[in-house]
Amino acid sequence: MYESFYQFRIKPFSLLPDPEFLFLSTRHKRGLTLLEYGLFNRAVFTVLTGEPGTGKTTLLNKILDQSREQCVVGVIATTHPDAGSLLPWVADAFGLDCSGQDTVGYFRALTAFLGRSFAAGQQVLLVVDEAQNLNLQMLEDLRLLSNINDGGQSSIQIILAGQPNLRTLLTRDDMLQLAQRVAVDFALEPLSEDEVSAYVQHRLRVAGGEPYLVTGYACSLVHQLSGGNPRLINQLCDLALMYGFGEGADRITASLLLQAATDRAQGGILPAHVDPRTILLDPVKLSQESQKLAPTPVPETVPQDTPPSPTASARESNSAELYREGLGLKEAGLYREALKKFETAEGNQAYRFKASAQKGFCLRAIGKLDDAVVSFRHALALNGAKATDILHVRYVLALTLDALDHRDEAQEQYREIHDADPNFKDVAHRVDSVDDSPRFPLSIFKSLRQNWQLFRGTAVKRPLTGEVRRLKAEG
Repeated sequence: MYESFYQFRIKPFSLLPDPEFLFLSTRHKRGLTLLEYGLFNRAVFTVLTGEPGTGKTTLLNKILDQSREQCVVGVIATTHPDAGSLLPWVADAFGLDCSGQDTVGYFRALTAFLGRSFAAGQQVLLVVDEAQNLNLQMLEDLRLLSNINDGGQSSIQIILAGQPNLRTLLTRDDMLQLAQRVAVDFALEPLSEDEVSAYVQHRLRVAGGEPYLVTGYACSLVHQLSGGNPRLINQLCDLALMYGFGEGADRITASLLLQAATDRAQGGILPAHVDPRTILLDPVKLSQESQKLAPTPVPETVPQDTPPSPTASARESNSAELYREGLGLKEAGLYREALKKFETAEGNQAYRFKASAQKGFCLRAIGKLDDAVVSFRHALALNGAKATDILHVRYVLALTLDALDHRDEAQEQYREIHDADPNFKDVAHRVDSVDDSPRFPLSIFKSLRQNWQLFRGTAVKRPLTGEVRRLKAEG
């Protein structure tokens, strides 16, 4: 209904676990990395847990899409705790016809299937979703299957995904043998407020719509109502878009979203993290929200003999939009796309420092550490940035230099941060750790060289650096 009104290609907030919409928050990114690690290293058991709606199934679908060409994949989407053996479910997941067989017959058929797969060089992966419903006999069946091996490695890999009580089940004393075979174990958590905003923008963008259709204050309200649960976020945003369509609204504001949530809560079904009927909106934020939505006045007449040229304010507005889009792409893990936005925004002097710094963060995230160093240094060479922003960029530059094993250069950055603010993050520890080291940092040599006039007693007076003051104090 609202798709054409807001010019979406598809519905942005469907409840289906579509991997196309996968948003890689910090925790989801780690979860995907660990799933890939377990698959690549042939982990016998991998366990993924999280509250309902946190994105477990979407993450599983992503890893399955990546692995179907290299693995024979079987999926058990749901089970029932009152069922007996799990072996019939496993056989069905791999398309094996074992009708009329008893438990021993199923086990023999699965053993033969795994043997054929191994002989053909095929990796076998079994995914069990909603695994918190498994009973002890079912888990024991999986453990016995994992015992089938070629003498060097297991013939099957098993991913168990479920709610947090799956973890409780696996830590029982009688589950020790299975728990010892779990190589990868990860728990998903709700999204933070910043991640909720980036998540909403990401899904709007993937659906082909305007990424800032939902205002910042409305996104903050979504986080408050959903507790950062992606499924609840989808429900709230989908409902708000319906209300926006009904009212012909150009943007989804906090007021509109709260009205939609409140109406839904009247029926007592919406499982909101906070009852929307208890929320009072901030009038100051509402005023700021409406001001941001106000259209830019357009001159009544424009000379027709010369094409209009963008004003400085228009260019700055465009750079601001590009910068915000870059931040959204970066938060979604789309670092290369974000780089393009930041590179364009960098052309505006007002955004040069921030865009250069963000380029460095993106380059660091995709492993281009040398390029990241160049971008960070470029940002630090610019004027007009806040002192706290400079310290933060300098700190990440130092971390990047450390990662490249450029210890002396990294320590030079840590010391500059320490001279400006000894309590910034952990720089005091990082500087102290070098002071205790037998190495003589290159930064001290540079400081001595820069202040050689002082030691020669010349009339040139330059301020002593922290290293030189310390050396002179120690005699």
